[in-house]
Amino acid sequence: MKRAKSSRSLGILPALFFVALAGITFDFFAFANRAAESVPAVAREADGVVALTGGSGMRIAAGVDLVTAGRGERLLISGVNPDVGMDDLITLAGGAPETYACCVDIGYRAETTIGNAEETAVWAYEHGYTRLIIVTSDYHMQRSLLLLRRAMPDIELQPYPVRTVVDPSALLRDPKSFRGVLTEWAKWRVTALG
Repeated sequence: MKRAKSSRSLGILPALFFVALAGITFDFFAFANRAAESVPAVAREADGVVALTGGSGMRIAAGVDLVTAGRGERLLISGVNPDVGMDDLITLAGGAPETYACCVDIGYRAETTIGNAEETAVWAYEHGYTRLIIVTSDYHMQRSLLLLRRAMPDIELQPYPVRTVVDPSALLRDPKSFRGVLTEWAKWRVTALG
């Protein structure tokens, strides 16, 4: 009798494993799908714009374009390497040097997305901002917003996702995109549960 019960219990373990695996797989592809389908609408006006650095100058370029278009009065570029100056950013991302001179602040302290959230909060509160446009890669936006909202629960955040070198719509065709989105999904899941 005891053997029958234990063999039934052992039979449940593989079923539970496959149910858990199916749930994890569904969660990953749902995350990737949200990222792939996120496209910036026309940005509403805000007090400021924040571009989180990483990978390429595309995030910065989008942030500069938003400030140039009058969507925010200033741009914080958060997470810039201390060896990179204003001229390097202009070369990397383009945009009018006048925009950088009048309206761009460079944040050198952040080294992680948590650091971006802390650096952004300090900048926003120093300027008295209550509405920000957040610019980062589409696949990075979900975790960024979680962390930024924790750091600034009283500030309205408007996502402005950009497609960069990692393409969440190309998971099954591009190993680099698959790895990038998988890594970001794992970080987002840990952050969401924390």
